[in-house]
Amino acid sequence: MEVVLKKINIYIYHQTGYFLFLFLVFILPLVLFLQFSPYPFQKIEYFVFGSLFLFQYVMYSEQKYRKQIEPKIRERLCRELGRTPSKKEVHRRANFLVVCRGGTIIWTALEILVVMYYFT
Repeated sequence: MEVVLKKINIYIYHQTGYFLFLFLVFILPLVLFLQFSPYPFQKIEYFVFGSLFLFQYVMYSEQKYRKQIEPKIRERLCRELGRTPSKKEVHRRANFLVVCRGGTIIWTALEILVVMYYFT
């Protein structure tokens, strides 16, 4: 149980900013449009849903992301372990965070589905 809580803490620590970005770019405009727009634009939800996955495909580079987070991972692991982490530990944490980033995209897609259900 403790390991699961630790992984959830790591996920929240590293993905909060990305999740907020996705929320502000995709979810909030969709909700505002559906709530206040006088124009009945059919299937806008699917456009936002497709835009989310297109954004993931075009803008997301796993190699760039790994290089970007590696210094943060080393620093965080040094604090957690009290020693310099091995390459294997850094690689394992980087793999976990890459999976977490995909999970954040899926979580955002689920939120779009909830918004679609609420406004239909």
